Amino acid sequence: MSILERIVESVKRRVAEQKKTMPLNQIKEKAMSLDRERDRLFYRKIKRLPNEDIKVIAEIKKASPSKGLLMEYDVERMSDIYVAAGADAISVITERDFFQGHPEFLEKIKRRHEDIPILRKDFIVEDYQIYESYLLGADAILLIASILTSEECINLYNLAKSAGMDVLFEVHDEEDLEKAFLVNADIIGINNRNLKTLEININTTFRLKELIPNGKVLVSESGISNREQVEKISEHGIDAILVGTSIVLSENPAKKIRELRFS
Repeated sequence: MSILERIVESVKRRVAEQKKTMPLNQIKEKAMSLDRERDRLFYRKIKRLPNEDIKVIAEIKKASPSKGLLMEYDVERMSDIYVAAGADAISVITERDFFQGHPEFLEKIKRRHEDIPILRKDFIVEDYQIYESYLLGADAILLIASILTSEECINLYNLAKSAGMDVLFEVHDEEDLEKAFLVNADIIGINNRNLKTLEININTTFRLKELIPNGKVLVSESGISNREQVEKISEHGIDAILVGTSIVLSENPAKKIRELRFS
């Protein structure tokens, strides 16, 4: 079993346990009882206008399957640093077993920074997680094409959008891209990391970008660590970059964000 398959199985087990405490119909009712206006905050903040610098989605990330624990830190304090440094949005990893994240991180950060769009980054495979994301205060969720069937992509994408959340639809190859077109995703994340082998190739962004029609908001993800890379990504017309590891491991995260933003 690949690491990706292990993560997905772990997520499914955890959701099954959550349902014992709060069943699907109960969390759905709770979520739908809220009147929370999202107003496409995530989309608006990461869409790059003419003559603007590339947008930066800075990630709250404590660990990864490939590197283990990166850094132990206070997530609220780190979010303060991200916002002060000019991050356009914050990605919060909530997967617990392999990334040492927690849904509580997202909830705390959103309460602290209401005006900053928050992306819930997790392995979302069920409706239950969509309702949970809404309750946590997420402005957007991540959907990973490679772990979902076409039918699941459609259902989860439409459910998230109907709840008023944006969707960062993540692709890595042409097969994933077909799913993005199927759901008519307006925000497409190109993951430079192959989730099956964990290998990174920045050229994945440039190759797939040529296959995507104009009008989509494009995000380059994974393996981005220096200004030279960002300048090249920017030259190819990408709207935003999603960066976690290189910011977290930097001696000065704020300085790193400003470096990546061209500020």
